[in-house]
Amino acid sequence: MVKKEDYDKIKKNIIKKLYSSKAFKKGHLLIETLKRGIPSHSVGYVKDVLNDLLKEELVIVYGKTKHGYAYQLNIKKLKEIEGIIDSI
Repeated sequence: MVKKEDYDKIKKNIIKKLYSSKAFKKGHLLIETLKRGIPSHSVGYVKDVLNDLLKEELVIVYGKTKHGYAYQLNIKKLKEIEGIIDSI
């Protein structure tokens, strides 16, 4: 099980990457891109954190590409997303 502090770091990292690449309506990122920059001992938890973000509806599935599933931020929850980014 991932520690609470590592979970929060991974969550903020994923949201920050999607936000900085402007992955809202047309933009999207693959899970391999989201895993970059995360320490090797925590990289296995990215999928779990991403599933939690999907349940919270902060992140939505853009669709399936030829390289795998792509993700983007939910524009309807922009205020909440910016609040998470500001707390970094």
